[in-house]
Amino acid sequence: MSQSDLDSILLAVENPVRRKIIRRLSEEPGYQLQLSKELGLSQQLVAKHLDSMEDAGFVSSMLETSPRGPKRKEYLLRRSVSITIDFAPSLFRTRVFSFGASPGVVEDSEGSALIARMNDVLRSPDEAARIGPLGEIISDLDRKLRQMEEERAVLLYLRNLAMTEAARASGSFRGRDRRKTLQYLLREQNDSLNRMSTTLGLREQIVGDILVEIEKELWDESEDEEN
Repeated sequence: MSQSDLDSILLAVENPVRRKIIRRLSEEPGYQLQLSKELGLSQQLVAKHLDSMEDAGFVSSMLETSPRGPKRKEYLLRRSVSITIDFAPSLFRTRVFSFGASPGVVEDSEGSALIARMNDVLRSPDEAARIGPLGEIISDLDRKLRQMEEERAVLLYLRNLAMTEAARASGSFRGRDRRKTLQYLLREQNDSLNRMSTTLGLREQIVGDILVEIEKELWDESEDEEN
């Protein structure tokens, strides 16, 4: 997804009222009056935020028959989205993706086993008999997600520690521009020279010359250590 997609999602969830509505709709669809009563909010406020989120494509609505009068609008979540934002000294990374459809092939053995179990359950003609096995799969998926989040927290800590030490070591290079370039190289190893110069606010020629100088100094240092 693009940066504009991320901005629109963050705009939708930055408001605490909208977060409450999204959380409630994640459980099951609901009506304006029903949502206002359950959330302890005025119907006018709920309607305002529902209209805003519907315009942005986060919820959708349909007219449903009411047992006590005219048809009423039922609202449901329309998007399935994951957002990750990491920031620290020498780190700013965002990731947003939709998982409403299959994101691709899973190479992890445990993930593949979970997919196979899911396919086996879905092949069962008895829908009621699927509930128990699906509950077990959901439990295993939640456990795996928690494990991945814990591992990711450790990796982010180690990355931050490594970047802190790398930034300290880069102070041995003379000149602010060279230190700035080295620190950027450590963060974005695969970037093009054009993008690098744009991000750093330096001309391509300057960045190119700095890279050559840094490479030479690193090479000279390694030769000195060997001798």
